[in-house]
Amino acid sequence: MVKDVSFEQISGSLGSLLLLWSAIEQSARAEVARANDGQLPKSAHGIAAALSAWETAVVSGKDPSLLRKMLASTLRAQLQHPLDVRNGVCHGLVGLSATHGDGAASLTWELNGKRRSVTWDELQVTFSWLSKIPHAIGMISNSPSMTLGSRMKDNHENREWWRAEYGLNLPDPTRSVSL
Repeated sequence: MVKDVSFEQISGSLGSLLLLWSAIEQSARAEVARANDGQLPKSAHGIAAALSAWETAVVSGKDPSLLRKMLASTLRAQLQHPLDVRNGVCHGLVGLSATHGDGAASLTWELNGKRRSVTWDELQVTFSWLSKIPHAIGMISNSPSMTLGSRMKDNHENREWWRAEYGLNLPDPTRSVSL
């Protein structure tokens, strides 16, 4: 936990947030275009739409293995909260605060009559995770599952790797699920 965060540092976190989301959007859009013969469909404009189109392209792609589908869907679902923060800050920012007394540095936004905020420390954890996402999108989209050492083979070791490397909340294939 950072004790003293200046106004400049918390302001700079806005730029970091936008740059990370730009990289994520570019990665998703590139994969959607690649899956559509180089053309980006109109339905893939905007970050949320690009992520949704990417997930659809992976799930319905040429190698729709169970693990690949699960990775795309899990990543897309886990991106929702950080995307909500991004959208809140971009469309409803109402305040920035540096560390003051016991108050943590934070960004505050208001959308649809609801006020929310995120602290500097929460942003740093999110930034660390988001910085890995463009690479994960590429791996999930392009990595062949039949090559030796592929992280796209559905086994316990690879699921653990995706959990550790990218923080994806995947179920363990060795545990049976009762319905």
